[in-house]
Amino acid sequence: MLATRNLSSPTSLLLKRGFITGASLLGLVALLILGSIPAAWLDRPQDLPPVPVAKSYVLDNVHTLDVEHGKLNRHQQLTIRAGRITAIQPAGAAADPALTVIDGAGRYVTPGLTDMHVHLYDRKDLLLNLAYGVTSVRNLRGLPMHLRWRQELRQQQWLGANLYTASPVLDGPRYAHALQQVVRSPDHGRALVKRYKAMGYDLIKAYGYLPDDILQAVLAEAKASNIPVAKHGPFQFSDLPVQALAGLQSLEHVEDIFQGPLNYQFDQALLRTAIEQLRQIDPVITPTLATFNQLTEISDKKLAYVETLPLARFNRFFRELNELYVINRWLDAKREQADWNIKERDFLFTIVRELDSAGIRLLVGSDAGTLYLTAGLATHEEMQLLQQAGLSPARVIQAATINAARAMGIDANNGSIAVGKIADLVLSSHSPLEDVTGLQTPSAVIKQGHWLAEADLERLKKSGENPSHWYPSLGRLLEDILSRLLH
Repeated sequence: MLATRNLSSPTSLLLKRGFITGASLLGLVALLILGSIPAAWLDRPQDLPPVPVAKSYVLDNVHTLDVEHGKLNRHQQLTIRAGRITAIQPAGAAADPALTVIDGAGRYVTPGLTDMHVHLYDRKDLLLNLAYGVTSVRNLRGLPMHLRWRQELRQQQWLGANLYTASPVLDGPRYAHALQQVVRSPDHGRALVKRYKAMGYDLIKAYGYLPDDILQAVLAEAKASNIPVAKHGPFQFSDLPVQALAGLQSLEHVEDIFQGPLNYQFDQALLRTAIEQLRQIDPVITPTLATFNQLTEISDKKLAYVETLPLARFNRFFRELNELYVINRWLDAKREQADWNIKERDFLFTIVRELDSAGIRLLVGSDAGTLYLTAGLATHEEMQLLQQAGLSPARVIQAATINAARAMGIDANNGSIAVGKIADLVLSSHSPLEDVTGLQTPSAVIKQGHWLAEADLERLKKSGENPSHWYPSLGRLLEDILSRLLH
């Protein structure tokens, strides 16, 4: 039987005893537990892969994907030095004799993929993303550990996907839970934005339930502090006009469009009106189809579906939290609820297709870390669902590459294949312009110029099956909660 029914698990016992809800008791428990944990358990894993020695080389006889125009540049040669693309020539062109030439054997080269909506709970998530060609991720629930991991990656202490991380999630006092930062007033919201900017977070994450006055204060301070904001989509609990959301880095979840502007109605005319309103602010939207698709599959097929998933790759502590607070709800869902989920999922596909047809920029964001969505694979599930919803492969790949780079303001160095850009690349055996599914099994990944062959990618996946121990994961959550209790 799965851990979803294991009510004597460590997480279950702690939560049943009020572990996460008793703020005053939490500090004492944290000190007792952290004081009893061997120091070695709190260190980072010993099997994190080192960054390979930097090499320069020529990658010859490949077809490169022009993501801007959705076309292939056939029979190309790339020169890569010091982690960047320094030359693009026709295949077979004379190369520097001092450089090793790698025969690309007619494979297809795509810019490294970016998942713009993940929840990271383990360093190994960054290995798994890289193993599947996801060279960058945007983490949308920041904890202090993420700042440390980002620093370790920048110092090349170990090999993983690039990490961009949002602040702790800002939420209103009515709906916030233990993983969110409660914002008590507009002044409090402004202070938190300043604090998270000073701490070094890359953006502010605002939840959909923030009261209007607090949201306006947060957005105003973020603009003044020059830090971007990502927010859940327009919600039915707000009286603000859509123009108040102009300039956000992104709006998250098409599910929130269905629940907000459409008020749970399967109404095409109302959808067209909502999209026309959204077009006024030229938004960037992250659909996150994968997470709704998975809750639908769980509610419909129950344990028969869950047992097909690679659960060993999920951090056990946070997996148990998901099981207790989210997954069990869908395992216990009635047939009527499952049927509703199927109908809503199909309509979310319609929303995505209509957004794309209206020229609204989309991003690839899987919501990995929620439910049982595992790093790397979840990104490809999201891309395949976008294709299933009606987007062309070229549009899906744009959402996973150049759109993401532009949304984060890093397109001068990332998001496409061009001379001078960082060499974050994915090699695949089949044209991604015919079907994005082939990108799920890359034949090689290049990370800042470092060549990772299939055997290297398999080692990353194998390491990903050994996430952090339960207790250091608990310690990291306690660190986050205690740091937020003081603010």
